[in-house]
Amino acid sequence: MFHHKSAARALAVSLAAASVLSLSALAAPVVTATRVPTEPATTAAHAVTASESPVEVSASQASGSFDIIYQDQSGAETTATITAVSPDDTAYATVNVGGSSLRVRQGPGTGYGILGNIYDGNSFAITGKTNGWYQINYNGRTGYVSADYVLVKTLAELQQPVTTPATPTTPVTATPAPAAPAVNHNAALADQIVAYALQFKGYPYVYATAGPNSFDCSGFTSYVYAHFGYTLNRSSKDQLKNGVAVSKSALQPADLLLFSKNGTVVSHVGLYIGGGKFIHASTSTTGVIISDLNSTYYTQHYFAARRII
Repeated sequence: MFHHKSAARALAVSLAAASVLSLSALAAPVVTATRVPTEPATTAAHAVTASESPVEVSASQASGSFDIIYQDQSGAETTATITAVSPDDTAYATVNVGGSSLRVRQGPGTGYGILGNIYDGNSFAITGKTNGWYQINYNGRTGYVSADYVLVKTLAELQQPVTTPATPTTPVTATPAPAAPAVNHNAALADQIVAYALQFKGYPYVYATAGPNSFDCSGFTSYVYAHFGYTLNRSSKDQLKNGVAVSKSALQPADLLLFSKNGTVVSHVGLYIGGGKFIHASTSTTGVIISDLNSTYYTQHYFAARRII
């Protein structure tokens, strides 16, 4: 017997995870699937029957409620309504505690146990909200942070450049330095790489692993680029040898960011996503997270950048 609750759950998970969705392929028993848009003034986009070809729905259109009708093995029809959230519509909690740390708790309140600490500029996908606490995916576990100490942003807002007010200076006449040669950048492919990398936010950090269920820092960047046919060196210090050098002022999405604790040897690597942010397998406490490249720690330990595409 094909139960409608399990069918709805399976379909919802598929809708949320895929960047391009095929409605008729999500569950074999589907006879009719009708998209009900979130805007009341808009009519339903399409109905799919078993005899039709699959209808593709982009990730940006995959949020909302869906009415589905399916048959069980006896031929009886059942109707269910499911909801799905597009990756493009995910909200992110960005830590804003004025340079301190924020505790992640096991439940929505200060009486619950502490899972760990997160820091200014770190961003996590919001999966729910309860009594003034946001539910997040923290290192592969469900955690809660106080809504009083985070800023809620969309992915597009996370990728916006961070602007700093200019400091007035006295004009100085000088001979302009010759411009550095431009480094080619495949913007379309870079966007695909960033979108793929973001799917792993919240996955656990495990030393010496390179996916698909856990990563260390260089394992994460290697795994992401391998998906697109690029082979990177396995260690962070050796990934310095991959690609071509780019200046920090010329960073583009999908560039590798390399950091050093002692200023000599690379000890960490991440993937730039734009807007002064990067995604990386940080520590066993935080897992794969988004961090602010302009935070004090990463400004002090920034070492180099490499462009792979």
